[in-house]
Formats: sequence, C-alpha cells, structure tokens
Amino acid sequence: MAETLAELAGQLEARVKALRGVGDDTALLAAARDAADQIERRRGTQDGNEREALMMAQRWTYNAAADCWPGWSVSDKPIDQDNLLAARELAERSLALVRGLGLAPLREATGVWMVGAFDLALGRYDDASRLFRDARQLYVAASAPGLVLLVDGYAAIVRRIGKQPADGNDLDQVCARIAAGGFKDGDEWIAQLRTALEVFARKNS
Repeated sequence: MAETLAELAGQLEARVKALRGVGDDTALLAAARDAADQIERRRGTQDGNEREALMMAQRWTYNAAADCWPGWSVSDKPIDQDNLLAARELAERSLALVRGLGLAPLREATGVWMVGAFDLALGRYDDASRLFRDARQLYVAASAPGLVLLVDGYAAIVRRIGKQPADGNDLDQVCARIAAGGFKDGDEWIAQLRTALEVFARKNS
C-alpha cells in the first residue's frame, strides 16, 4: 500500500499509462477519472507531497483526454459521442488542476486549447471559438508565437466548418505564416491542422 499521496499518485499514473495506446478509450477515460477521484478523496489525509501528486494527476488527466481526441488522425471508425463528452470533462478537470496549482500561462493555454478542441469535435463552434481566443491570449502572454499561430489555425477550422463569418486569416494563410516562421515543429503543426480539418469536415458533411 502507498505510504504517501505522491506514492499513491505514482501507482495510479502507472495504471493509466498502461492503458494508453491499447485502443480502448472507454477504459482509459474511466481509469484516469477514477484515479483522479482517488487523489481528490485522499487529499489532506496522508503525509507526503500533495503538490507532486496533483501535478501527476494533472498530467494523466490531460494525456488521457488528449489520447481520445479524434482530430489527430483520419479514421473510418465512428466517433463515440459519449467518449468525447467524457474526455472533454477530463480535459476540464486537468485545466482546473493547472489553475489550482498556479502553473505557467503556457500550461494553462494548452489546457484551454484542449477543451476547445473537444468543443470543435462536438460541433460546439461558438464555445470552441471562445476558448481558442482565450488560449491565444495565454500563448501571447507565454511568448509562444508558434503556438499562437497554431491556435489561430484551429480558430480558422472552426470558422470554415461552422460557416462562421471571416474574422482573421483563413487556414491556408495561417499555414503559410507557420511555414515562413521557421519553427522547429512547424511542419508537424501544419500537418496537424490539415488532418484536423479533414477529420471534422468529414464528420460535418
């Protein structure tokens, strides 16, 4: 049995990690949620580094949610709406931990983006647009110009798929700016945006 909260969190994180890549999103989400519940229930009841445990919980809730986002790759497998909702809830939980721990704007920005990405997947285009704007402001505060452009790309996808009024650069323009910026991950970001557009345009057709 774990002696400290941090040791318990380490054991729980290992269990969640073991389910990543298995392909069973329902089991992964349930394990991540249940593990986070255990940490919440035992906060303040054990000796040890509570902040370290919460940092681990933030990490596994984010990673489990991100693993279940369908925009990473094109697939013929139907998108499970229940899993989308469960993953979005987990992403919100991770974001709440980021804020509660007072982590840097870069971490908060990525957490906000992830929740917005699930709103995009769920067809909640107004909510996605708002969250992408919030993430953009945080990336600006974090001095992360490449990620500012990346989230601009997601905002452009929302406008295209959601048939919203033009309010900024279109996706081709954003990708051109990323390519011109010489960012280390620029090619990967462009591919990520193109893939997400294909996934959600097909879902919306």
